[in-house]
Amino acid sequence: MSNYFTDEQISLLAKAKTEKKYIHLKNENQSLKDIMDLNHLNKLISMHNCWNQKNFSLVLDKNIIPFANYSTSGDDLGFSSISPDPFKVEDYIKKGASLVLNDLIYLSKDIEKLAIDLQNVTNGKCQANLYFSMQSHQAFAPHFDTHDVFALHCEGEKVWNIYENFEQDPINHPIFKNTLDERTKKSGKIIEQILLKPGDLLYLPRGQFHDALASKNGTVHLAFGITYMKPLDIFQYYWEEFIVNEYFRSDIKEISSINNVKEIHDNISKEVNKILNNQQLYEHSLKFFNNWPYKLTGYNIEKIVNDGVQYEISKNISILVEGDNLFLSNEKTKVPVPEKFLEITRFTFENKVISHNLIKNNFSGLNDETIIEFIDAMKNMKVFV
Repeated sequence: MSNYFTDEQISLLAKAKTEKKYIHLKNENQSLKDIMDLNHLNKLISMHNCWNQKNFSLVLDKNIIPFANYSTSGDDLGFSSISPDPFKVEDYIKKGASLVLNDLIYLSKDIEKLAIDLQNVTNGKCQANLYFSMQSHQAFAPHFDTHDVFALHCEGEKVWNIYENFEQDPINHPIFKNTLDERTKKSGKIIEQILLKPGDLLYLPRGQFHDALASKNGTVHLAFGITYMKPLDIFQYYWEEFIVNEYFRSDIKEISSINNVKEIHDNISKEVNKILNNQQLYEHSLKFFNNWPYKLTGYNIEKIVNDGVQYEISKNISILVEGDNLFLSNEKTKVPVPEKFLEITRFTFENKVISHNLIKNNFSGLNDETIIEFIDAMKNMKVFV
């Protein structure tokens, strides 16, 4: 179940993934349009001490601007570390530079929620980057990504060029890193141009050559990168098994003929099969696969505080039942209970004393945010002593 995509859209995305085809979804979902805008971006980049040369960059006309050109030690601006200098950054943006922010998931609750949703929909690992561009200044030449891309357009308009050529299953490895000229030559001809507007989503499978150009000033899009498990990941996971195997740590005594090489290959094959054909390793592999999309979650200090706190119902508050409706009453006034809180409210008044953990243990379908919302609502209505 997705909070952002319909079942039909999820089916279309799954089909596009299987067929390794790009797809453009024109989304009228307001919640997608509200995830990012210029005001939100302003707040993000004003979190000065969060930014450094690893997650903050400027690109002007396909050239990455050295971080030293727009950073400051921070002493004169009150920063605690080397950070982007707002005045220098603004000067570059006025010249047409694009701003790229990496690893945003935990800096925005809305971005985190969509990232979790995409992980649930795709069963892959998710990362999130932001791109702010000025009109007619291109940040990146034709290229492909080594992960699937879900580009959510947030502000302004941008034209995406889709090229005819496709790199088959590229990974993040030097052999797939080409120079600018090589990438441009390998991309081929443009086969389609797609105009993205706020709320639109463009899915690009890894390996699909593309580029983009803002058609208006102040264009913003979020790029959610999805990475899936590969046989290479399983190989890396098993590396420790090879290390503890005595054969793989032994010295090769002689390689003087093809027969020697064949014998070594045969021995390697036998030892690999011994390691892999193991029931316990099968179980470990299954666990590894199930844990592949790491759980995206930040801290929840409020839950820690509330976990052990008990709340007692005030004797001055009672519940009234009128048909399917429930009201809280203090004899003078009555307040309707929201539909989503009906069952928890009944449970609360039946138990007289409740806690976050008690609700959690009896309502497995409720997340911590909803429980905290309920407790806060009860506090505001003076339900607890």
